[in-house]
Amino acid sequence: MRRIALAVTCLLTVWAAGAAAQVQTQEIVQRGLAATEADTYCAGMVTNEQVPYDMYVISGPEADPQTIFSLGQYVYINKGSSGGVKVGDEFMVMRPAKDFLHVQIFDEEHKLANEMGQQWSDVGRLRVAVVYPNTAIAKISYSCTYMQRGDYVRPVVEYPTPSFKPLKDLDRFAPPSGKASGRVVRGKGYLSVAERGGIMYINVTGVKPGDYVRFFRPTARQDYALYQLGGMTDHVFGFGSTPLRWKSEDVPREVLGEGVVLRVTPTSASVLVFNPLREIYIGDFVELE
Repeated sequence: MRRIALAVTCLLTVWAAGAAAQVQTQEIVQRGLAATEADTYCAGMVTNEQVPYDMYVISGPEADPQTIFSLGQYVYINKGSSGGVKVGDEFMVMRPAKDFLHVQIFDEEHKLANEMGQQWSDVGRLRVAVVYPNTAIAKISYSCTYMQRGDYVRPVVEYPTPSFKPLKDLDRFAPPSGKASGRVVRGKGYLSVAERGGIMYINVTGVKPGDYVRFFRPTARQDYALYQLGGMTDHVFGFGSTPLRWKSEDVPREVLGEGVVLRVTPTSASVLVFNPLREIYIGDFVELE
């Protein structure tokens, strides 16, 4: 019996691994075509505009023991029929993001981030189920992360789901486009690095959702970022040097990959990385293709 049980366990393990591999493959195929609903609903943004705080999450059922609320649960919001709220209305929920570490990854990070404004996280979406004069009960119909008291409630904005360019069309030796350019200043969740499917916030304006951008990294003239040593363009102590001195701007740059713009604000654009050749850090450069 023990041998039979062991054999069955092994078969189930192999089957589960195969199923997981199938799911992963399907997700890769889907992401190879266009941005997903999760990408567009949960991208977040950085803006210097004031976000109104006239609607917010009060609490929800079982509020005494419950600290957070998730998909399928109900929450109370602070506006009802007197404020124009109706059954079936949909809202998006946001929260100002906070950086608790304050570690500077590249030289101009804090300066550029302050110029861009406040970073916002998408929390999820609500659909109103019951309306009272001054409050309403809404069901969490979509969840990016947990919902909590005080989260901002805003009218729904529908964002486009742009398609991706094939990887074969990526020119890894592309010359500068000469179009709008800037830096990768922040990452979603304050992550400092992104790969395929990651969201980065760039300080490039004048772009629109669906525009493609190219990430690149020049050879560093100096130690301007934690992930890159400067002054190694033409010489490395103990590992050779060139007879002539070469400046960073005189040698080809390294193309890191491509992204597509999901949202724009007056000071930034939220970009989904979809064709990376390697990891992309905040501090890297970006240009409109």
